[in-house]
Amino acid sequence: MPTNMPILYHCTMKAQAVLLLAICLFSAASFPKPAHLVHNKRYALLVVGHQEDGTAKAMSEMDSIAKLFEKNGIGVFTFYDATATWEKIVKAAPKCHFFVYSGHGTRLGSDGSPGGLCITSRISSSYIQENLRLKENALVLFKSVCMGAGSSAGDTADIGLTEAKNRVAHYAQPFMAIGAAGYYANNYSGGVHGFIVDFLGGMTMGDAFAQSVYASLSIELDEPYEFDKAKRICLSSSPGGNKYVLTTYANGKKTTKEGISPKGYDIAYVGNPNFSVSDME
Repeated sequence: MPTNMPILYHCTMKAQAVLLLAICLFSAASFPKPAHLVHNKRYALLVVGHQEDGTAKAMSEMDSIAKLFEKNGIGVFTFYDATATWEKIVKAAPKCHFFVYSGHGTRLGSDGSPGGLCITSRISSSYIQENLRLKENALVLFKSVCMGAGSSAGDTADIGLTEAKNRVAHYAQPFMAIGAAGYYANNYSGGVHGFIVDFLGGMTMGDAFAQSVYASLSIELDEPYEFDKAKRICLSSSPGGNKYVLTTYANGKKTTKEGISPKGYDIAYVGNPNFSVSDME
């Protein structure tokens, strides 16, 4: 896929007052507040699936996203590589307003359509819909996931806008079905990070998507989402024509070959274009 582009027993009355104040301050700092007084902090769930010799880089890039969330006061749960088990992810998910996935794409959607996660086990779209629960109006972000934004690393020719839309629509579907407000996918290095900066900075989803579409790209699709007409599906495309190296793995064996990139579909979103961070629970 494109990559360029955290006691005194005796004392005076004055000393008693000081002691009482110190005890009160200690108590306030040492014991949890009642549930009704606790601020509803937001959380992000970050998942990196195994990506062969690209795993270390993927984890490093996800760590940068983790630091970005933490800088904005958002708590982070990270599950990388061997720790990315479905049981742990499902347990943490109900607290989370953001779900970020980096890993292989797969065709574990309905009837062999694109969908699912490749973590320590392969998780289908139906299993996501049945078992995963995020905060209402959560935002799902896919970072360099084959077919997540349309294109796949294995594409050797233009897949066409219809197929690109089909891939994005089906990948987003289980998350929309469990109450997510938005789905965003970007295959460019730093693309998801930049989108999060803009979104947390107050941009709407539609504006943050448009901001992430570089000058050499074009927004090729903007229409109602087939599984929920109240939302929109938008895709951008690149003209292709650049030299690239295709890396594939089969039975643990790595092969590479050079080629010319076809027209690509590498940034997409599904959701209400007016959705913003202020709409989150």
